[in-house]
Amino acid sequence: MSTSTRVGIIGAGAIAMYGHIPGIKKHPHGSVVAVCDTNQERANALAASNGISTVYTNWRDIIADPNIDAVTVALPNALHAEVTIAALKAGKHVLCEKPLAMTVAQGEEMVATAHKEGRVLAINMSNRPRAEVQYMKAKVAEGKIGNISYAQGRMIRRAGIPGFGSWFTRKELSGGGALLDIGVHMLDMVLYALGNPKVSAIRGEVQAVHGPQRRGLGGWGSDRVMDGTFDVDDLASLHLRLADGGLVTIEVTWAVYAQNEERIQLIGDQGGFDFYPTLYGSDKPLRFYSDDNGSPIETIPTLPHIADGAGNVVYKRYIDAIRGTGAVVASGDDGLAILRLLEATYKSAAEKREISL
Repeated sequence: MSTSTRVGIIGAGAIAMYGHIPGIKKHPHGSVVAVCDTNQERANALAASNGISTVYTNWRDIIADPNIDAVTVALPNALHAEVTIAALKAGKHVLCEKPLAMTVAQGEEMVATAHKEGRVLAINMSNRPRAEVQYMKAKVAEGKIGNISYAQGRMIRRAGIPGFGSWFTRKELSGGGALLDIGVHMLDMVLYALGNPKVSAIRGEVQAVHGPQRRGLGGWGSDRVMDGTFDVDDLASLHLRLADGGLVTIEVTWAVYAQNEERIQLIGDQGGFDFYPTLYGSDKPLRFYSDDNGSPIETIPTLPHIADGAGNVVYKRYIDAIRGTGAVVASGDDGLAILRLLEATYKSAAEKREISL
């Protein structure tokens, strides 16, 4: 490997522009050397604005480039498996956007290929490094809240649909809507903070309420088609039974007649965390509830400051893992575990029954 870990960006959309490229460039041993997108104009613009000299329009060409050590895959979900597997077989390390794949079968092949080829496969679970998530995870592991009774995660967007007809809203390209876009993050955050307990059963419901009516348009997405297909969910609710008896509820929406909201509650038999910036404010968003000699008490934990932002931790540790000096934030195996739950949620919703795992 060269002194610098040379990364190629596959997909020149918003996440590449605002996430992948600046994140990788912050690493002292990370460099972005090529961009690939089927849209030549967009690829050229992204490359030019970031001082990148090499541009491809076919992903097969960028993974064949011997001057590239690793890639990031920021493509529609339908392409994650094919491109990632090919890149791994070409000897490249891969950071893939979430969700890992469209199906569990695809995800299993991706993970197996990474292990076989001896390459790093990371998933962009960018919320894991957040200070409040890391704090809750550490305290749960210490036994601070005791045995888990109940946990809840909510990610509510008042108007967050990324276009009507963008790849996000076309099931053939995305595999699903709000559940796969933001539900994957909330589900992962809650289970990660709990220490990834075993899930024994799941019941899910999904709906398309506002998307089909062309309501709830958001500001995300670089190709926000306004008059195309919307055949995915914009609301999802999951109910998980943990093997140890605890219950977990996850609710997410792309659009709803309510204020934007993000909330995580982790409740045990000795204490409970409530992360609720909507109520408590962004400066001190976390509360810990417990008892002191039988009297209820509330404390405000002091959270560490993450200098470069939580999202950039993903890219730093991706480069570290490639260089053998650290571990990724979320591995292919981690992504596969969440994908199993997402697939079970859709199965439960379609069959209107609880799915045992």
